[in-house]
Amino acid sequence: MTQQVDEVRRADVVVVGSGVSGSAAAMTAARRGARVALLEKLDDFGGSAALSAGMFWTAPTVEAYRRRIPLGDVALGAQLVADYDEALAELRASGVRVADEPKRDIMTFGIGYSTDITAILAWCREEVRAAGGETRTGTTVVRLLDDGRRVTGVLARDADGRLVRYDAAAVVLTTGGFQGARDELTRHIGPNADRLLLRSNPGSVGDGLRMARAAGTGGTTAMSTFYGHLIGYPIDRFEPQDYLPASQYYSGSTVFVNLRGERFVDETEGDELLNQAVTFQPQARGVLIFDDHVRRTEGTEEPFPGLGVIDRYALAVEAGARHAEADTLEDLVAAVAGWGVDGMRLTRTLERYVEVAAAGGGVADGVPVAAGARPPQTGPFYALMVQPSITFTFGGIRTDTAGAALDPDGRPIPGLYAAGADIGGLSNYGYAGGLAPGYITGRWAGASAARAASSAGAPGALAGAAR
Repeated sequence: MTQQVDEVRRADVVVVGSGVSGSAAAMTAARRGARVALLEKLDDFGGSAALSAGMFWTAPTVEAYRRRIPLGDVALGAQLVADYDEALAELRASGVRVADEPKRDIMTFGIGYSTDITAILAWCREEVRAAGGETRTGTTVVRLLDDGRRVTGVLARDADGRLVRYDAAAVVLTTGGFQGARDELTRHIGPNADRLLLRSNPGSVGDGLRMARAAGTGGTTAMSTFYGHLIGYPIDRFEPQDYLPASQYYSGSTVFVNLRGERFVDETEGDELLNQAVTFQPQARGVLIFDDHVRRTEGTEEPFPGLGVIDRYALAVEAGARHAEADTLEDLVAAVAGWGVDGMRLTRTLERYVEVAAAGGGVADGVPVAAGARPPQTGPFYALMVQPSITFTFGGIRTDTAGAALDPDGRPIPGLYAAGADIGGLSNYGYAGGLAPGYITGRWAGASAARAASSAGAPGALAGAAR
């Protein structure tokens, strides 16, 4: 049945979502001669990228990518690494701020540069408008359109509630993942997904994934894995301005136990991996145990340029998180036992950790202890209860290295492309970065969409007249 629409517009390329991947896709397509319609359903542009620290980083080499993300899609990872320098040069040429010197060992292995993400997003939109395109907020894409052979555009509801049909030769899905969709999270992650704290823009609820499925795309690996950081538990408030300061980035320097008083992961894997690991522990909660040395060093240092020196433990306490402080580890264990944690088991866990760490690392109670691990030793000692959060999901739409959406047999779906957190498998438990992969995969999809529009002889006329 044909749905009555209030207006018909024409574009060469429609980009759904205005985060870093959507902005890069729209900008790239526009600079290649396409008339672009960049549609954002929220009232502001930028998605979760606008809430980020602005670090443009990823794996320094394919080998580093393989080590950190052994389950990742190597074809996507290799292309990401290969295209990083070109993308960085493009940002520098745009005039936006990009740091002169790189930061190394980001998330234990990455390399990248501090940038002005707000300026990057604005520059992308300016490029779209300069090329005759349109950028709109408050515009929700309801569904993809097709003629039985290819995707032919989208049906959208604008800020005034009117139905607008966009006829286009190519559509790029960049809606930011499905972290806001509790049904999808529970389906793929499990019951404890209900306990995940949303550390994201509220609009990423799987729109791209659902539309792509309806168009016939195949799924990917990594559907149960995601990016986020540990946050104190409980907390009185968690608004966008709290996302960065509330993150307990230093957790890799602590002893991390579950509510049974047991270690369950090698802490040195890094906070974003510990965040996932604790999701599958009882009640999706854990306790960080550390000493004054950690609090005064890793616990307060600037993890990314621009975040500032912050006592993250103190901020968690101020926000209402359960915590304990003591002059001795014995007294700290007694305090934590008062939370219902098994005190005898926790004592044994700490003793084994100290023993194995003193021997240069190994395995304690079945869990690795890294070489060079430093047990708590300098009082006062601290305990902080934490919970996992989710910023974006790692699974999603299956694509190739040109950004084309693929069906279950690996064949491109004509006219459909995807990028950023809407695609799946580039990160998989291990994390390859957010802004740089989003921007680079957006460039892939934008370039391919522009080529498709050119091949289809798209008119590129953003006519506003209703039919």
